[in-house]
Amino acid sequence: MRLSFVPVRAFAATLVMILSLVPFEAGAEARVVHSLRLDVGTPSVWSGWESLSAGDLRVSIHNEGPGMVTFYVFMHCDHLQCPTLVNGQVKAGERVQIDVAHPAGKYMFKLDNDSQSASRAIGVFSQ
Repeated sequence: MRLSFVPVRAFAATLVMILSLVPFEAGAEARVVHSLRLDVGTPSVWSGWESLSAGDLRVSIHNEGPGMVTFYVFMHCDHLQCPTLVNGQVKAGERVQIDVAHPAGKYMFKLDNDSQSASRAIGVFSQ
């Protein structure tokens, strides 16, 4: 009778080892916080305020062109002109990816079109 429990114990030990690895693999994936799409004829797009725990924020912008696109990550504030955590411009046909450390708080993501609103772009902000 003891011999019949050996395969069960081996299976249980293997299962425990596999399940113990799952949280490490799941924690390695980035969580998408917000995705924005800027279309031709649209001057700006922005998210609402997103609550983030302290960590690293990845900003990925793909500008399909033909003009320049400007991106912003605003930090929450109580007045009209909130400070930016990071901002920049992306030329037509280029992709930009930036990783920036940030404290816990609320953040807003914004994409601005060129002066003719002629560009098309996608922005993904993930933690």
